[in-house]
Amino acid sequence: MLPLFLSSLIRLLLDLAVPAALVSLVLAGWVLRQEGGANFQPGGSFLKYILWTGIFLTVPGIALWFAGQGAGPLGGLSGFSIQASSASYMTPIENIVTNFVNTMVITHLVPVLAAGLILKAVLDHAEGHSALGSVIAGMFLLAVSGVFTMVQGWNDGTQFATTNFLVNGWNFLASRVCPLGASIALSAAVISYVRNQDWMRYVLSTLALLSVSGLWYLVKAMVGV
Repeated sequence: MLPLFLSSLIRLLLDLAVPAALVSLVLAGWVLRQEGGANFQPGGSFLKYILWTGIFLTVPGIALWFAGQGAGPLGGLSGFSIQASSASYMTPIENIVTNFVNTMVITHLVPVLAAGLILKAVLDHAEGHSALGSVIAGMFLLAVSGVFTMVQGWNDGTQFATTNFLVNGWNFLASRVCPLGASIALSAAVISYVRNQDWMRYVLSTLALLSVSGLWYLVKAMVGV
């Protein structure tokens, strides 16, 4: 039996994993603009924050994996299922952090950050640059609550919950986001054609985005996976 303080501390950290995941998703939206907005960098901060979002949401699943391997203290906690009652002085800490994230960060701070990105989009356009990156990042921040509710459904609670979270993220990207990007690319192709500019690259981008799943299976077949 764990001491009450240690048991309560572990339960507190587990309960705070959900607000931490939400903050990580907000940070992912913010750094998305720094990486271009319409694109991301391999190994960049955007993917790192998305990964941390998945890790925070799937901590119990990670503990289940360690428990399945018979890993010492983690296995003894039976997947972090703490049976001892939490100390009462831990509850206010959890409430304060949760309320801070939900009210201060999500309700008040995130809309201001999104507004700043929309202003950045206007300034980018005024300087002759593309405003698309700032607009996409701003929309991501405004929709962060809905996105977080969606990604919570990607957690299946199994010992492979973290990797399954990433797989579900890829499936959503390929089946939902890529077709939307293809429609934007097609619109850009039409506008470029009307302006007598290079439009073929947008057409090729449209075809590639619509067939990204097929391209992925083709690459897997080529390497024999």
